[in-house]
Amino acid sequence: MLKCSLLTALLLAVVCTLHSAYVSDHLSPHQRMILESKSPAAEAYRFSFDLPAGPQFTEAEKAAQRGRGGEVMPMVRKAFESGAAEVRIPPGDCRFGQERWEGAKVIFPLGFENMQRDAAHPFVIDASGATFWFDLDDQQMPPGHRCVGFRNCRNIVLRGVIIDRGTRGCIEGRITRIDREGNRFEIQPSPGVVVPTSYKGHDEQRLFPFKSDGRFCVPLYDLQAGVRKLRYKDITPSEGGRYWVNMLEPQLMERLHDANWERAYGELGVVRVGDGLSCLYTGAGAIVLEDSANITLHGVSVYVAKGGPSESGGDGAHLWKDCYFGPRPGTCQWKGADGFLCRSTRYGATMDNVTIRHTADDLQNFHGIWGKVKAVSGKQLTLETNASLRPTLKNARAGDRLRFIHRKTGVFLGEAKLVAHRDFELTLDHDATPFAEAQAEWLDHECAGWVVQNCHWEDNFQRLLIMSGPGLVRGCTFTRMGSNISLNTGMGLVGGIPSDITIADNVFIDVSTRPHHPAIEAHAHNAQGGAGVPPIERLRITGNTFTRTGGPAMSLIGIQDSLIERNHIDSPVRASIIAKPKEETDRQAIMLKQSQGVTVRANTLSDPENHTQPDAVSGSRLLGLEATKQITLDGEKLPATR
Repeated sequence: MLKCSLLTALLLAVVCTLHSAYVSDHLSPHQRMILESKSPAAEAYRFSFDLPAGPQFTEAEKAAQRGRGGEVMPMVRKAFESGAAEVRIPPGDCRFGQERWEGAKVIFPLGFENMQRDAAHPFVIDASGATFWFDLDDQQMPPGHRCVGFRNCRNIVLRGVIIDRGTRGCIEGRITRIDREGNRFEIQPSPGVVVPTSYKGHDEQRLFPFKSDGRFCVPLYDLQAGVRKLRYKDITPSEGGRYWVNMLEPQLMERLHDANWERAYGELGVVRVGDGLSCLYTGAGAIVLEDSANITLHGVSVYVAKGGPSESGGDGAHLWKDCYFGPRPGTCQWKGADGFLCRSTRYGATMDNVTIRHTADDLQNFHGIWGKVKAVSGKQLTLETNASLRPTLKNARAGDRLRFIHRKTGVFLGEAKLVAHRDFELTLDHDATPFAEAQAEWLDHECAGWVVQNCHWEDNFQRLLIMSGPGLVRGCTFTRMGSNISLNTGMGLVGGIPSDITIADNVFIDVSTRPHHPAIEAHAHNAQGGAGVPPIERLRITGNTFTRTGGPAMSLIGIQDSLIERNHIDSPVRASIIAKPKEETDRQAIMLKQSQGVTVRANTLSDPENHTQPDAVSGSRLLGLEATKQITLDGEKLPATR
């Protein structure tokens, strides 16, 4: 028993050491220097409906700003082509238009293309004190607009800039009346908000309820699941400059009048007159990194509503340091920038001391894209055409590893190396016949080696989705987050298997407080949704603190050879028991299902209201088991379970 535990601990220690070296190897010297610098405090944010809308400009001032905006790219290009190490953008306001399209290619209003330096001599664009404004129309998403783009760039640093849009881009306001019978909310729009007159009615057309002090009503994320019961139908005039937000379905209104729900969550679980609604309408890509490597964003702030950063294709290994994504501080703006999309890069991003507030979608994604096999012949293999796979194919090269998994059962079929490819037609280094029913996992294009550390996530809507590894989440604070950290094998469009993940020394407060749901969730499953191979291996969850999760702090399905150690869990499952008293729920702080080879030790549970119950097998309120084997709890080997 002791020998097994020591072996597991040693293996995981080696994995973490190798992971740190892996990350360091793929950062440029300049990035490592920035990463090691002392981080300033996270940007302060205080919400009030009575704060101003933000900077306002006359038409003459905007015209002058457009003139300065037109000077930015020539200034940067001249310095870059001269071989200079740095260009300084003068402080002040610069204004740009919106994207245009040339065929299938988007032309960014501020786009950096084909700018490449070697790692020892990066090119720095210092825009400290400058604000880049983008005049984006309020076209309803989809599609989304674009702001700043890097395409086919390498070893470039963007420092200090603020990125914002000229219009608010979403509808926000204080609730002035709640009409239960009419299933609608009356709002007084915040200053600067323009209420549109037409609505598409798509899933993106949803709202975010928040308290008058700006806290997201995180338990109401429970209504996002399934058919998205937070959707609004349209927004129509009321009287005195106010508007009705007309809901599509009645569940939100019913939840606000549910006595058990209010007992479980108090004021954070409901909205009342005087609280607020933020209604999504437009979207934007605030910072887009395409087919690039070693781009550093240092001290960058983004206030663009629903304006998310993204990374796609290329070698990756980007660094985001001391950045802020959220509402503009000092204004009545509630909805700010959005979460990160990181997909199909060869090396993962490093996020250090990044603050993200008020996202409307996933907090962050790390994944590749599965390739579905269409036909095989000898060493030739053809994938089904899929536009999302193009960033991977564009950057694929001979020697790349592919792992093939049966797309229905999840059974591992084998690995091969890429010899050559032409679009979706691949040549492998050996016979492709066994892979006729497979999905191809591109092991070298899944953001491997990503790091999220010392970050601050507050009042965010959805999950941190992890579908690739190795990866590290360390020293972060998650506060009022609708969903959770989700490790998933997927087997759908987005792809990867999140093994070799470490989640250490983080704080989770009111994360995934909805009934039955955990703060950390792992789910290894196949394309049909059932349990099976491939498992999630070498997951390490250590030294974290969990306060008020809806269900167990952790619900882990299909993990293997993993460690759960020194975590403190406070008041789990309480919300499930009180809010949904007639529903069955897991009653332990940590749930393991369909898992094997897991060591659980030195974890503590605080449950002052005694909502947890001892598990039939473990005998502990801490650990619940189902269909497990080779589980060790505090040095004791537990019997296999069905």
